[in-house]
Amino acid sequence: MAARKGKERPKGARGSSLLRVLGKADLEATPSPSNRMPCPGLWKTPVIRWDGELMACCADVDGEIAVGNLRDADFDQLWFGEQMTSYRLLHIEGRFEEIPKCWSCGGINFYKMSPDEVRAYLDDVGRADLWAPYAARMGLA
Repeated sequence: MAARKGKERPKGARGSSLLRVLGKADLEATPSPSNRMPCPGLWKTPVIRWDGELMACCADVDGEIAVGNLRDADFDQLWFGEQMTSYRLLHIEGRFEEIPKCWSCGGINFYKMSPDEVRAYLDDVGRADLWAPYAARMGLA
């Protein structure tokens, strides 16, 4: 199918500068979370699929990190619940390899998590103890 004159086809993830898709060489390398920031998607982009599944990630097209179904629980229970809290804390700790998809994702880069947002979140969930290691890992100390 030819593109209409004056209209380009969407590039998709591989052609986008907003989402970094890792290549084979990246996937074979040992992940280095040393200065990788938490993915803001875990806080800022909930995705609800057609079947009611709430997804932790907007780039998880395979549904590997579904949080639960809105038929079984309400949004707040899922989005602010135990599973999402666990995912967020793993990101703050730099333990991306423990979440399907996250270990091999280059992350989205059209918005960020500010240090103030991370610190406020840690205070909200009673994990202020993670601030110092996070700040050191991110070069904020």
